[in-house]
Amino acid sequence: MKMLFEWGHKTLIISPEKMGEIMTLVMQSAEEVYEHKKNWSTKEESHHVYPVNAGDFGVQEIRVLSDELYALGKLRGKPEE
Repeated sequence: MKMLFEWGHKTLIISPEKMGEIMTLVMQSAEEVYEHKKNWSTKEESHHVYPVNAGDFGVQEIRVLSDELYALGKLRGKPEE
């Protein structure tokens, strides 16, 4: 079993152990939250920075890649453009 991690426009494959380390590091290291709000009808924008609390992390999307799909993808390799 592998875990899928979104980074930019790529989906990276990570071991479950490393995924746990990443999540722990982020939750322990985050100092503040930044939010950019835009009201699309008025075009008004606002920027907000505030302290992190446990509720700010919410539920993270963690996707699992089965061993069978991993093996299939490994056989196909990098797609041609």
